[in-house]
Amino acid sequence: MITPHRATDNETELISLAGYSLGDLRADRSRELAAAVRVVLHQVERPRTNLGGGGPPGRAD
Repeated sequence: MITPHRATDNETELISLAGYSLGDLRADRSRELAAAVRVVLHQVERPRTNLGGGGPPGRAD
């Protein structure tokens, strides 16, 4: 099992999945990955609207 690490170059709460294959992710049972999946699923369940002006669509987390 590969233990994911926190991303360091970007401002994010999520872990870095650099170097992971889908097989690695499916086999990984770490608490860090499970927590990251919960965060992403919560964001998908409650998306934010882009109320900005002429800029590109996206989130500002």
